[in-house]
Amino acid sequence: MLRRILIPLLAASALLAAPASLSATRAQPALFFALGQTRQLATSYTPAQIQQAYDVKSMLDRGVDGTGQTIALIELDRFNVADLQEFDAANQLPDPTIREFYPNGKTFARTAGLETTLDIEWAHALAPGAAIQVYYLKNGQPSASGWRGFATALSAAASGGAGTISISFGACRTSTGYKAVQKALAAALGAGVSVFVSSGDSGQYPGPRHECGSKPGVTYPASDPSVVSVGGTSLTLADDNSTLAETAWQLSGGGKGSPLRRPSWQMALTLLPGKYRYVPDVAFLGDPSTGVAVYFNGRWGQAGGTSLGSPAWAGIWALIREDAQKAGKQVGTAPTVLYRVANSPSYVQAFDDITSGSNGRYKAKPGWDAVTGWGTPRVSGLAASALALSPTP
Repeated sequence: MLRRILIPLLAASALLAAPASLSATRAQPALFFALGQTRQLATSYTPAQIQQAYDVKSMLDRGVDGTGQTIALIELDRFNVADLQEFDAANQLPDPTIREFYPNGKTFARTAGLETTLDIEWAHALAPGAAIQVYYLKNGQPSASGWRGFATALSAAASGGAGTISISFGACRTSTGYKAVQKALAAALGAGVSVFVSSGDSGQYPGPRHECGSKPGVTYPASDPSVVSVGGTSLTLADDNSTLAETAWQLSGGGKGSPLRRPSWQMALTLLPGKYRYVPDVAFLGDPSTGVAVYFNGRWGQAGGTSLGSPAWAGIWALIREDAQKAGKQVGTAPTVLYRVANSPSYVQAFDDITSGSNGRYKAKPGWDAVTGWGTPRVSGLAASALALSPTP
């Protein structure tokens, strides 16, 4: 019997974007590039293994699965419903409720690519009860138009019921018009919406050097002061799916996010000096060599990249929001809450601190660092710590 996924086609007002790679035949160069990576290997981790490794399972076991929460994904490419159905059936997951949004009420041709599929499958794998919204960004617009469209997508997601937003792509740097996005992200944060952004897959550089150059830096919007930037790790699991070893992934994006200023909530004893934003803030499995299972284009593959971390953290935050609401409380936005927890005695129960590995310029070390941030989540412990900080409405 064919499994059904609810996908009404809705319209947002004017969304964005740009291609994933440069082309000599295009008059308009790429503004954004996707951050997913995939390999055809047979050792990929399943949702059940990742749920166990990051202590998501204990949340699911007590009925916290994201029900009543909405995750918005800002995307550059299309997905195939049949791929999602196969992934869910193989992993005993319920069908997600997905709503797609297009600019100005008009659909447009979308390229086939891994990223949207990976994001939906893994946000859903960690928060199977949450609803998912997909906001498509149209490729190939000039810088100012692209940023303006991106800002519109963010505003639509923030006002459309999403409590968390995931962004798995970035631009080499800020450029003309980016402040529209900065303003939209600040507005989302002010409205209580938490935005998670992949920190990049090029180590100390903002992106591929043939596109972004050889100057160290951080991709945007990962460097924005209103988002949680998610770095990457290499993960090895024991036979019982507990963590045997976890180190910084050598391509985890991280470093100084100039010209963006450091937000007031970014405080850590190990934070590098200066006035600028540093990323990432947290981390998740990113190394595709120790990656996760993804079903894409009719076959199984093994995927990674920091673009896995942003939808995964969005799913995790949906669980934390639901958990607080069930307790009659309202959790704050992720940037402030994560740093408050990390700077408290609860840090050791909420995070696994990653203390080895490097991205070429920065090294992982105890506490916050510019490769893995505060580390990877112990979700049940993080939820309890966030709940302790959450007021009763």
